[in-house]
Amino acid sequence: MQHHDEDPVRSPLLNLLTLVTLVTVLVAAGYLADYYLRDSREDVTWYPPRMHCDLRAGACRTDIGLSGTLRFEMHGDFASYEPLTLDVQTSGLDVESAVVEFVGRDMNMGLTRVELEAVGDGHFQGVGELRPCTETIMPWRAQVILETPEGHEGSWYDFDIHR
Repeated sequence: MQHHDEDPVRSPLLNLLTLVTLVTVLVAAGYLADYYLRDSREDVTWYPPRMHCDLRAGACRTDIGLSGTLRFEMHGDFASYEPLTLDVQTSGLDVESAVVEFVGRDMNMGLTRVELEAVGDGHFQGVGELRPCTETIMPWRAQVILETPEGHEGSWYDFDIHR
């Protein structure tokens, strides 16, 4: 009978390195899955705004789904960091609540979240303030998020603040 030594004993260091590599790959796969399976604002279905709209000139409108409309308006001094009055009106949607989130478009300014108060059927209002910035012109994005029975739906509106 011939004895073959086909399975040499593995080094304990090799076993440890194999285990560490496997754990690292699993953790990385988990992070990638979480990153690619989430929307930018978690579970929001985003609808692009109708063409370019200047919030300084008045309200902006967006079609939400097949039959809904979102109207967003901000009042205040766009030349400084004074409080802005926020006004959201919806039609064709069953909206339970509305939130406006301000984010810097070109610079991380953190997230400023304003929960609006319901003032009537599909009408919400509130007051928001933006964080000061040292830039002469700071590009911002207002993200309007609506809570509906179908989930979170929303749109975004870009504007600049001049110092």
